[in-house]
Amino acid sequence: MPKTTAAPWGPYARTILRRLREAEDDSTFDPDIDMDGDTIAPQSKRTPSAVELLDALEHSQHQDSRDIEDLRAAGIDGYAMDDRGSDRPKVVIAPDQILMALRLAATFGSQERFGSALDQRACTVITGFEPIQLSGAATAIGRLFLPDGWTSQTRPQRTGETTVLQLLRPMQTGTNKITEPAIAKLEAEILAALARPHPLMILLPDTASLPANLRRVLPPALQLPPIDREIMLRLLGQTHSATGKVDRMLIAPLLPENDALATMDMPSLMSALREPNAPAAARKLAALLAPMANASSDMTLEEIGGDSPAHRAAADIVSDLAAWKRGAARWSDLPHSVLLTGAPGTGKSVLARAIAVTAGVPIIEATLGSWQSAGHLGDMLREMRRSFAQAIRLKPSVLFIDEIDAAGSRQGEDRHNANYRANVIDALLTEIDQLTRAEGVILIAATNHPDAIDPAILRPGRFDLHLSLPLPTQAQIRHMLQRALPGERAEDLAALALAFSGQTPAAIDARLRAARAAARRAGGQLTARALRTTLPAAEPGRAGPDRRIAVHECGHAIVASLLGAVPVCRMQISRDGGSTSRASAIHEGTVPEFENELTILLAGRAAERLILGSISAGAGGSPDSDIAAATQLQLQFDRAFGLGIHGSAWLGTADMKLLSDEDRARLRVKLEQFERRARALLAPHRDLLERLADHLLAHRDLDETALAPWLSDLAAGAAPAAPS
Repeated sequence: MPKTTAAPWGPYARTILRRLREAEDDSTFDPDIDMDGDTIAPQSKRTPSAVELLDALEHSQHQDSRDIEDLRAAGIDGYAMDDRGSDRPKVVIAPDQILMALRLAATFGSQERFGSALDQRACTVITGFEPIQLSGAATAIGRLFLPDGWTSQTRPQRTGETTVLQLLRPMQTGTNKITEPAIAKLEAEILAALARPHPLMILLPDTASLPANLRRVLPPALQLPPIDREIMLRLLGQTHSATGKVDRMLIAPLLPENDALATMDMPSLMSALREPNAPAAARKLAALLAPMANASSDMTLEEIGGDSPAHRAAADIVSDLAAWKRGAARWSDLPHSVLLTGAPGTGKSVLARAIAVTAGVPIIEATLGSWQSAGHLGDMLREMRRSFAQAIRLKPSVLFIDEIDAAGSRQGEDRHNANYRANVIDALLTEIDQLTRAEGVILIAATNHPDAIDPAILRPGRFDLHLSLPLPTQAQIRHMLQRALPGERAEDLAALALAFSGQTPAAIDARLRAARAAARRAGGQLTARALRTTLPAAEPGRAGPDRRIAVHECGHAIVASLLGAVPVCRMQISRDGGSTSRASAIHEGTVPEFENELTILLAGRAAERLILGSISAGAGGSPDSDIAAATQLQLQFDRAFGLGIHGSAWLGTADMKLLSDEDRARLRVKLEQFERRARALLAPHRDLLERLADHLLAHRDLDETALAPWLSDLAAGAAPAAPS
């Protein structure tokens, strides 16, 4: 006997499927309706006999129990066979019609619950449809679910018949897309329908978004349930059974898991249903969905091995999500949105996927570019809504939006396409706010340029956590190498990690793939020593540039410690330059604090001049370089903060191209003064500067703990006064 289901909507589904079979078997009744049809009425229903009702139950069968067990052992579904041994259904029905009937039956649950939607002035909203499914759903409700004597109409009379259901949906175009004009038309139809005394039912696709004032007065929407094993078993009972039943004990284990079925596409389903019997169809579907379910090579948080604050926060998010799933925490008490920032290749996308993999939930990935590729503004907004709706439908889940800075900012000076940008941002804000109210979705976004994002997107409530991903530490690099080169000696991995210091995870991974491919082509196996010899860091002539970089970064660290801009969290050097992570010297916004920050910014340049007798271009170049930062800060000091030469006046952001000769000269003089101050601070600590530079050159990456013995004795407050 097959294992029965506890699905509460099962009896209702049997009734609806029986009506569907009768409608399909009646040549005088057209079960379909034109897409633009206004009125849909059910077929006159006959009352089934007691024998027919009993025979429709899942546990009834035509075969002997012992035969059923023997057939099951042979992989054959005995429950699907009639008395002649055939498993072909008497009435062939399109699978998409069966599937929609089942999903709607699961949505309403029972005839009584559907009947409450027919109460006078009742209003029901159902969402979760694909645009192409709307016409079929409207037809199914009108043909199969309505009682005898009822009709569904788009525009019924205000008075007269009371057995009329107002059934509204947006009309899709020939490309099966719901356009903005179609949504606008639906809004007008809903307002008109609310004024009529008849019950109202509204079918909405995932991509539709009604105005906030209309959403506020409509009831909470029923969600069309995703396809799962229970629905698939009942579908196979109609497509691959002469009895309307299948052997659940045989077929259920052959089907994919519910998470995979929920994301199933129609081509996969239709291909599987071409198999000759239900077990074969279940196996085919599992094979088709296996790559979708298992192809991911994404790592867990443990496999990444990151130790930055961002990685620790990611672990907390996974823990909080698990607590919410088991009912130990309220969603409103948890941070559930994260903005990841960092240079390209630092692993923002990898971390987002690792959160989903570790939490065991699906991830929906999107970009502004993928949305925009759909077409004009209406198409773009439709695709945006589709991503958010999919995340809600699959919750608990992770929605990851990469390169979110592409949305731009409404406050930017570039007015080109300003209206388009404002519409995109407004729609994105609306979707984020709706997502916040739909418990169970972790929203993660990534950007290389957080300063380019509209402030309304960044605020708490939309993105609770702002986390920066730095370059990997030596410990994380060793962890990556150990996974890629198992069995290698710890000292060889440590030497290799030292050579990779200062590189992004993406760059390290690319180097590993290239080296592994080269070793395979040469007929050998990649080793840590062989990889070490191929790295550019092993080239001769690097000692001079690397030492200059080390001196430069140590200058920043020592002056920051002297002026109280602590902690100095980390120093790194690489072939591409160096970096020093530290606290800002500006806390209260006083004049001395600004002067200290300017001095620290120019301390790297001062250290080069003090130790090496010359300076390099390393302090300048890019917009985020030391000189660029110092220049902007000095101009803000004078023009925006009311602290400099212009007194209390606010002159706004300076246009560097329009600076007067006098302003340029003053700027040059001030920056040179702060560099001299930094050099004066470093001079008494020249020996420390050289030794620390040598230490950094040898280790290439020093964290706060490693730096503490070098910097802890430098007392703030012993610095000479800033230049006047």
